[in-house]
Amino acid sequence: MTQYSMLQKKDIQGILSKYDLDLLSYGPIDQGEGSSTYLLRTEKKQFVLTVFEIERIRVVNICKLLGLLEEYKFPTTRVYKPANGDAVTSYHGKPVIIKSYIPGQVMDVLDEDMIKQVGTAMAELHQIPYPDYLQDRHAYGLHTFSDVMKSGIDHEYESWLAGRLIHLKEWIPAGLPRGLIHGDVFRDNVLFVGKTFRALIDFEDACQYYRVFDLGMAVVGMCTKNLQIELPKVRSLVEGYQSLSILEQKEKESLQLFVEYAAIATSSWRFWKYNIHTPIAEKAEKHMEMVNIANNTRAIPKGEFWDSVFVGKSRESARDY
Repeated sequence: MTQYSMLQKKDIQGILSKYDLDLLSYGPIDQGEGSSTYLLRTEKKQFVLTVFEIERIRVVNICKLLGLLEEYKFPTTRVYKPANGDAVTSYHGKPVIIKSYIPGQVMDVLDEDMIKQVGTAMAELHQIPYPDYLQDRHAYGLHTFSDVMKSGIDHEYESWLAGRLIHLKEWIPAGLPRGLIHGDVFRDNVLFVGKTFRALIDFEDACQYYRVFDLGMAVVGMCTKNLQIELPKVRSLVEGYQSLSILEQKEKESLQLFVEYAAIATSSWRFWKYNIHTPIAEKAEKHMEMVNIANNTRAIPKGEFWDSVFVGKSRESARDY
């Protein structure tokens, strides 16, 4: 975990004074690459405190979104607001929020039934009307690739990324359904109690974007082993999703492409993060995991992917790309 803001007890006590909370104990949580998070035990109950490294307006919008999700009773964290004042406070000029603690665990491996439950939750999320304060593009989608391609740090990778960008622009179909998406459904953003889904957390990358992109990211984040896509788990994700919301034909036909897109986008973000924004030598090659997942996804024969994921369904006009 990259702990950007190393808070001491007196620092946390100062923040909590705005909330009329008394600190009993605290400890860092391994969560998030752009924030510092602490689990707090107070005389009332447990809370999660997060110090962000992003603009205040984005944190304000995260709080507003979490409030919207609470209105729709979506299972995620709830912002804890002081009796008087803004839900977003500050620490050394950095935005801070406090959320109620959700009992649950991040699981290292999710079985097919657990992934099916996540798929259902994603469908529930996608049915919530998206607010106009969210961006209409993903935080590290296609529009950000050029920031990496012009860096001149790794010509081989940058050339690969440029080629994949051309490919994606050519093959992403027009008119795909868009909606409110989480944008980062990796296993460390999903909480379980035993094998029962409890909550989807960390909405920092939430936006108004393609629903199938969210599914593609979830495949990359939960349905891989040894850099390969586990197709039975992808099928479970889709089955869970379609138990509540049926995918359109063009979404089904594009899912494999969007799994590749999600892996490419994550590789680009990791390269930017660890080679440009905050160079960390031991993580300089971390993007290559996603490069391999993207290449391995593309190598799966289209018919095999379709038949494995949409078992018993007609492929109809599914396109090769």
